[in-house]
Amino acid sequence: MRYGLLCYGYLENLGNEIQSIAARRFLPKIDYFIDYNNLSTFKASDDFKMIMNAWYFHETKSWPPIDEFIHPLLISMHININNKNVLNHFLTEESRDFLVKYGPVGTRDHLTRDFLLENDIPAYFSGCLTLTLEGDKSVEKEDYILLVDVPKELIGFIKSKTDKKVYVLSHNPPMDLNKRRLSPEFHYLEDRIYNSQEKFFFAECLLNLYERASCVITKRLHVALPCLAFNTPVLVINDEIINGERRFSSYKDLLNFYSLEEYMNNYTIFDVNNPPQNKKDYLKIRKELISTVKKFTDHINPSYHSFKLDSFDFMKFNTVFLSKITNSLNETNQRVFNLENRIKELEAENINQKNIINEMASSNSWKLTKPLRDIMNFRK
Repeated sequence: MRYGLLCYGYLENLGNEIQSIAARRFLPKIDYFIDYNNLSTFKASDDFKMIMNAWYFHETKSWPPIDEFIHPLLISMHININNKNVLNHFLTEESRDFLVKYGPVGTRDHLTRDFLLENDIPAYFSGCLTLTLEGDKSVEKEDYILLVDVPKELIGFIKSKTDKKVYVLSHNPPMDLNKRRLSPEFHYLEDRIYNSQEKFFFAECLLNLYERASCVITKRLHVALPCLAFNTPVLVINDEIINGERRFSSYKDLLNFYSLEEYMNNYTIFDVNNPPQNKKDYLKIRKELISTVKKFTDHINPSYHSFKLDSFDFMKFNTVFLSKITNSLNETNQRVFNLENRIKELEAENINQKNIINEMASSNSWKLTKPLRDIMNFRK
């Protein structure tokens, strides 16, 4: 039997690669790296198994897989229920046949499960495969704090509360903003600055950081869940009422989960100098996931690591890696700042133009020439 692993050609947050790294742990080998956006056109030469844990979709044309050799495990799937085109596409006859044939579908969240069940597609809540990540037993916690894609107000607040080293990270790959451009739909970055293997490397570096951190604060699902798996104290800050709450809704009881206002008004709920231990409720989900996936592939690797560095080399390497991400984040913030200022300038120009038009419309000359304009418009 051959084995395939999902990879991602577009530049989105590294949570995608982290999900694939979690799946990789259960594969005895990788014969095919299958691009997420090319699922429906991929052709294998022999039977292969693939764990299909992922977020579906930006582009409906990539669903469903049609390869006659595929043996998929539909688990930890999340459907983009905010997109009606995606929902309708999942209900086509071709898609239904695929989901029913290889189901029941294990879903990453209750909303996806409910959508499938409501449309007579067998489904159950499996949880996210990133809960099954296994770190290096020899790794010791380091004395640093990670803030991953948190609100700006929180950065200074945390730094004022601790003498520990605080690293501010983004889950996006480090990049040169001058070399990238957005797709016409603004859904994702199309320039291939990094290949999929380089992004896997970045994602694994992030996981190494999460594994070693004394604690982590984030708004990212695929930061929080790996931290549970690594037993790294984690706090989720989430104020996104629509998308954020819906994506996290199945995990709120498993995590230390607060709004920014709640946390800043009551810092003691997660003191970064003495953070509370994570809840253990996720362990049942983790155990069942491991059992299901191991049964599918009959294999499990002891760790997610594809490379290993000793503590000194690791921290030396991550000093460079953190610097790249920090610089990238600073460049992004500067670009956003410049765009915001340009928007303000355009808005001011627009108001000025409207005022000029209003003044013209209220002038006597404009009123007197109205009959002439009416005649000209009638001739047109």
